[in-house]
Amino acid sequence: MKSFIILNLIVLLQLFLTVHSKAVADESNELKTIPKTFVTLDKYKNVTVWRNDGNANKNLQPLVLDSKKLTKKISSNKINNLSAVYYKSQLNNFELSIYNALEKICNQRVVKALAVTITNLDGFKVQENEFDNRVGRAVGAFMRDNQEYWWIHSYEKSGSLVNGYVSDVTVEIVSEYTISEINEYNPKVLYAAQTIAEQANKKKTLYKKLLYIHDYLINSITYTDGEGSVYHNLYGALINKKCVCGAYGEAFAVISRLVGGYVIGVNSYVHGWDYAKIGKDWYAVDATWDDYGDGYEPSHNYFFVGTNTVVADDGHRYKDETEIRTIADFIEVGDATGFIFPTLSEEKYIE
Repeated sequence: MKSFIILNLIVLLQLFLTVHSKAVADESNELKTIPKTFVTLDKYKNVTVWRNDGNANKNLQPLVLDSKKLTKKISSNKINNLSAVYYKSQLNNFELSIYNALEKICNQRVVKALAVTITNLDGFKVQENEFDNRVGRAVGAFMRDNQEYWWIHSYEKSGSLVNGYVSDVTVEIVSEYTISEINEYNPKVLYAAQTIAEQANKKKTLYKKLLYIHDYLINSITYTDGEGSVYHNLYGALINKKCVCGAYGEAFAVISRLVGGYVIGVNSYVHGWDYAKIGKDWYAVDATWDDYGDGYEPSHNYFFVGTNTVVADDGHRYKDETEIRTIADFIEVGDATGFIFPTLSEEKYIE
């Protein structure tokens, strides 16, 4: 009788341990969804007029990519220039996976997908409270390095957690242009950039090539702060030839890279312009502030200037423009923080 009771206790104990182990396993593999949120690029925050209600491509089927194949530091880029990956070079592997996935769907002769899901990310140990910053940094770096993707104005992000770590991320690009329109208009924008670059390449030195691009943009663009998104991107600068400061800067950066220039876009909380590198030193280039309007010759007060350069007739220096020139703590979106920016030369570059 006693042995029977002991046997039953053992069976009950084994049953309890089995159930408990299953419960622990279920708990350790707990799944949690990170809900979808909508993010607009900072440069479009004041846009009030959108085509197609701002989203021409709804209910997209995402391309699914494994993160294990997406962590290459410097992947192929149609602009073969390291300044085109300046911000990418500051990302960690989790962020690189997202950046490279976006490049995978956008860097195509014919764009077919505008949404991507990156899987197997839990090995990077990114927690839920890091999600917004990590995804924001990836998208911010991607947009700042690849300003030729003018048709992206917002994105939706979502994901899943396993064991408390982000396991997959979905990014859906939001555009007011349909995929067919993107494929129709994009070649026109790239052709315009390449045509300017071809003329610039006839100059003998890199400095003179970049000077040609700077002056061409000033002579062809009319500064216009309109209601639509087109005034804030490369299409507005090169096709419509009407845009705001950030688009001047984007056009200068994209075309300069085509002639071998090392140029990156920067922004304060109220303005956008460029940093350009010649030799070991960095300088500021601001085509917008060198544009005095139609009928005026381009100024060069803000072309390859250093912090001590006098930039105006009243004698003030570049470094005195603290409100305009203090670099924002984010790029493209508010969550894209933690980037390092070059230190400018003190003196103007003279050739």
